[in-house]
Amino acid sequence: MSFIKILCVGLMVCDLLIKPVTRETLSADSAKAEAIRMLVGGDAFNVASNLSALGTETTLYSAVGEDAFGAFALDYAEKLGVSTQWIKTTDGPTSVTAVLIHPDGERSFVVQRGASHELKERQISDDLLRKYDLLYIGSACGIPGLDGEGLTKLLHRAKVLDCKTAMDITGNPTRRSAAQLLPALPNLDFFLPSAYEAMDLSGRDSPGKAADYFHEKGVPVVAVKMGGQGALLSAGGKQEVFPAYEGPVVDTTGAGDAFVAGFLAALSRGESLPGCVQIGNGAGAKCVERLGSSGTLPDYQELISFTGLHRE
Repeated sequence: MSFIKILCVGLMVCDLLIKPVTRETLSADSAKAEAIRMLVGGDAFNVASNLSALGTETTLYSAVGEDAFGAFALDYAEKLGVSTQWIKTTDGPTSVTAVLIHPDGERSFVVQRGASHELKERQISDDLLRKYDLLYIGSACGIPGLDGEGLTKLLHRAKVLDCKTAMDITGNPTRRSAAQLLPALPNLDFFLPSAYEAMDLSGRDSPGKAADYFHEKGVPVVAVKMGGQGALLSAGGKQEVFPAYEGPVVDTTGAGDAFVAGFLAALSRGESLPGCVQIGNGAGAKCVERLGSSGTLPDYQELISFTGLHRE
């Protein structure tokens, strides 16, 4: 299986990163930060920019506001090699997130919902879908217009047009989210949730049982991201956990998105599913070594060397 072009649909957000943030920082009238930076993130943007870094042909469909944040985001995307052809400019504000990075690399978020949170299924035409071999939805549960019936319609249209489909989740999934997602799952080829998301959506108490649940709902391939424990691949009646790669941890923001980018980049090159998960794990490990979540990956061959995937 070899994909040529990937269309990423979902959030594009200006990220204001503040490091480090502790309880003392939050309670103080004034505190000194080690670093304050503005970058661009959002799950779909992170995946698109990292796919670009890995040499995979990709386009992002998203939106920004007609404001300073939007101008910054478009310029940032172009510098990372992300096509802005299908990034719409709207009258509303750009989506912005304050990312509060804790001393251990974990983070908290404060979100201003904006233009990319207002995407709608009907905006993505069949003519656009025909241009791509795989549709990746990066913001299920995070964009009302790409949830529930809208999500089901979009994935179904892609399948009818012989476009493969992959999906991740954003936000805090709930049982209500599960009810909205379930009708869409039979149209999904690859599901890439975190362990927390998978278990919460399925109501199961382990990643493996959650994967079985998604298979029952019609998803053939499930890869569950488990952070420092690696990732679970469930496909073809088999399940296997691939351990994470060790390394320094500076910022865990976007590690899951880096996994997705690595997985899809490997898939586009015809790697086996276990190889896709290993490359995904390697991408996640490389992402957390640096501050920020987008365009942080080395090229594909360096990931191959790092993971030892083709080593005899």
